[in-house]
Amino acid sequence: MQKVFVTGGTGFIGSHLVELLIKRKIFVRCLVRQTHKLRWLKGVEAEFVHGDLNDTDTLEFAVKDVDTVFHLAGKTTSPTEEGFYQANAVGTMNLLKAIIQSNPKLNRFVYLSSLSAVGPSSKERFLIESDSPNPLIPYGSSKLAGEEAVSAFKTQIPVTIIRPPAVYGPRDLNILKLSRIIQKGIKPVLGWRMRYMSFIYIDDLIKGILMATESRKAEGQTYFLVTDNHITYQDLNRIISKALKKKALTVHVPIKLFTIAIILREMINKMQRKPVYLNRWKIQELRQRYWICDDTKVRDELNFHPEISLEEGIEKTIAWYKEMGWL
Repeated sequence: MQKVFVTGGTGFIGSHLVELLIKRKIFVRCLVRQTHKLRWLKGVEAEFVHGDLNDTDTLEFAVKDVDTVFHLAGKTTSPTEEGFYQANAVGTMNLLKAIIQSNPKLNRFVYLSSLSAVGPSSKERFLIESDSPNPLIPYGSSKLAGEEAVSAFKTQIPVTIIRPPAVYGPRDLNILKLSRIIQKGIKPVLGWRMRYMSFIYIDDLIKGILMATESRKAEGQTYFLVTDNHITYQDLNRIISKALKKKALTVHVPIKLFTIAIILREMINKMQRKPVYLNRWKIQELRQRYWICDDTKVRDELNFHPEISLEEGIEKTIAWYKEMGWL
């Protein structure tokens, strides 16, 4: 890689990718939709192109002379199914068409998808890349539609699809929200049945993305990237509590009570025209017992080996939150 184009570069994952690419002396061009979201890229020596995934002229200009495209932009929250589809599926198709029009000899197109595109496992069984996708919510369905768009172009340009599970690390807000609750002395657990998740630390994810980008074996392939693949909510609470050096009481929240509270909050937020981060779709995800996937394929084909355990990653993340004054 010498010159790349990144969508979603201002976000949690994208900003880490941009920083590492620049450290490697690679020219980076970023698509920027809103200038006030440049917080993590201030002072970064990247070229910024203002526009969005519906702006055909901007996309054709942005991809024209690059050798690699990292497509990380996407919508994770939306009040409507159409909002997810337009951003994650139609936006991906627009970008691919722009590449065919302006840069058909692109070296690699990397699409950051999600475990949500496949859906949860119905049993305590790790999902693998060959499993038939069965997305649970509109976000997952839209990411799968994005994958299908990418696959439709794989005979014309070299493509690679990455499916991370839950990603955490510095700049992540999800672990921050949970950490603030635990800091108050409460370790929340939804229901009484054990629920399992796979995680990956941000540095390991970026490392895996770049390894897949640079490998010919990864052309036309899809990979799960995982650091810890069988973590319970109780495990996560305990590790955060330890990193915070805070004793906390485990509180089981009945699913029905949680559902009612979220629906009421969703209704209030909509009336006040505020963003809705927890909604009925999110409840569907949280109710599932197994969001777990297996990374044997990427280990065998690309020799990918994550380096940061959940314990170490949470310690690094909590330390960063404190340094930023967030905790």
